Amino acid sequence: MIVQNIVFPKKGICNEWKLYFRGMRDQQQGWKVVGSKGALSYEGPLSVLVRDDQTLSLETYFNSFSIGKWKKYTKLKNLRLNIVCEGEFEIKGYQSIGQQYIRENKGDNTKVEYRFKHPIRNEIPVTVTKGEDNHIIVEFPDDINEGIVYITLKAKGDVVFYGGAYETNLLEEELNPVHFGIGICTFKREPFVKHNVNGIIRDLAENPESELYNKVEVYVSDNGQTLPEDTFKSEKVHLFTNKNLGGAGGFTRAMIEGVLRNENCPFTHFILMDDDICINTNAIERNYRLLRLLKPEYAGMNVGGELFDLDYRYRQFEAGASFVGTVIQSYNQGWDMRRKSAVSANEIENPMNFNGWWYTCIPVSFIRKDNLPLPVFIHRDDVEYGMRNTQGTILMNGINVWHPQGPNKASTAMNYYDVRNDLICMSAFDTKATAGELTNMYFRGMLGNLLRYRYQVEDCVFEGVEDFFKGPDYFMNLDPVAKHKELARYNYKFETPDESIDLSKIEKKRVDELPKGIFLKAALCWLLPSKNDTRVCHLEDIGVAFRYRRVYLYDRFRQQGFLAEKSYGKAFTVVFHYFKIYCLVHAKYKKTMKEWAERKGEYTSLEFWEKYLEI
Repeated sequence: MIVQNIVFPKKGICNEWKLYFRGMRDQQQGWKVVGSKGALSYEGPLSVLVRDDQTLSLETYFNSFSIGKWKKYTKLKNLRLNIVCEGEFEIKGYQSIGQQYIRENKGDNTKVEYRFKHPIRNEIPVTVTKGEDNHIIVEFPDDINEGIVYITLKAKGDVVFYGGAYETNLLEEELNPVHFGIGICTFKREPFVKHNVNGIIRDLAENPESELYNKVEVYVSDNGQTLPEDTFKSEKVHLFTNKNLGGAGGFTRAMIEGVLRNENCPFTHFILMDDDICINTNAIERNYRLLRLLKPEYAGMNVGGELFDLDYRYRQFEAGASFVGTVIQSYNQGWDMRRKSAVSANEIENPMNFNGWWYTCIPVSFIRKDNLPLPVFIHRDDVEYGMRNTQGTILMNGINVWHPQGPNKASTAMNYYDVRNDLICMSAFDTKATAGELTNMYFRGMLGNLLRYRYQVEDCVFEGVEDFFKGPDYFMNLDPVAKHKELARYNYKFETPDESIDLSKIEKKRVDELPKGIFLKAALCWLLPSKNDTRVCHLEDIGVAFRYRRVYLYDRFRQQGFLAEKSYGKAFTVVFHYFKIYCLVHAKYKKTMKEWAERKGEYTSLEFWEKYLEI
């Protein structure tokens, strides 16, 4: 059986050559260069021309093989690579074991950066057999149990490489039954959701040549109530007009309709997937094959999709995450996955305890009447549900999605949800923060925003804390749509910069690039009269104003920005409000946390959700 196909770049999905093949020096057949640094656009047959004396390598994110994870989690044995090549060549096999190290973040002592370094790379013996019709069988040793394996192909004269697949000789009766339901929550993102759903139906669910033929159904929760009933011309797609209760409401509606209200539910697993991602359906196929071979002792594990940046499609934004104390730690963030060292290091399993719902595959046994997600409207529903329900999450190179990133995605009002929902999320877990850790975090955040003149952010944060301490009854009777509209008052208005803003003077410095003691210096400067007019900096910059009257924060994605002005009156109001929050947290922390934990079953039940969703 096929375990993993060799993947080619696909128009409209990803055209970063080095994520698929390397060593070609842009001499590929059926391709043309359309950008710098190997950015290619597919135009022609699925084949690659390897010139005389050049070497094609599969040491890449999509086409190496994660032998360590396959051997650990599945019944895989007798791995071989079946490829189709025309010409004369020499094949070698390799194993690469990833190496990484941890670098402390100077600007935030609660987080660390995971970085990769050169792997341990060894040539391994492989058996190469030539078959009919230019098929070549490469058999790997069965005692390789760590890292990744791959081949290199050195051409002796011109060689055409047509692709292939990694295979195993397991029998059908040795495999697990797998049937997918896919839940998508959407709010007025018609182009994305139509493209993704139609691709899944075309390539998988209604494709007789696919292993997933008749084994996938899609449940779309239309929170925006803008998709016509006949949007999807397939019986495999179920579209529901849904009350706009954010991502939590949309994903939970998909779970309810796909599993709890489905009398003859055929699904073994349910995939939760964002509406604005870009996905190659090959990722779902890899997910399927992994589960088919999964060992029984790992049946309770999730399969997560690694998150890549839609604007820079070679850059990984996150490979799993953990929530401990006050810190959400993203792993392998910002890695350039065109780098060989990153490919093998990405296989190292970090201490994650959840994966985002841009793509997470969960066993349907988790979806029960007494075990639904938190009704938190936006943010952290995936965090808490993942922490609550999994024996762990399997991540694997090649199972990924691309998603928009950048500060332009977040409004100031999101700070309310992050703060309030973090507190709700952590309430039932032993890893929750202490009262002191919370107030220390709020103090650091307050200091940073005061130095940026962003007083509205702090007002929003404090409102989130206060609403949490009002308890579950307040929360369960809250109108989330009305609350969301109310929070819009905190958002800054982005506008195109006028002639008074000189973008040529824009500054961008990360916290870890600043000299030691910079925030103490900035705080002292803040107390002094401001002698300069406007400092211009990127929105993601630290934005320390020093002795400026105003800070112009520019969003390079929107190509717009907003002005934040210094105000001693607003600043002292924020400081006073912080001390109120400090007293509230230390006075009511234990009692309120206990109440939220004890009553979680009420607001994660089907009874609550049916009333909440009005279904």
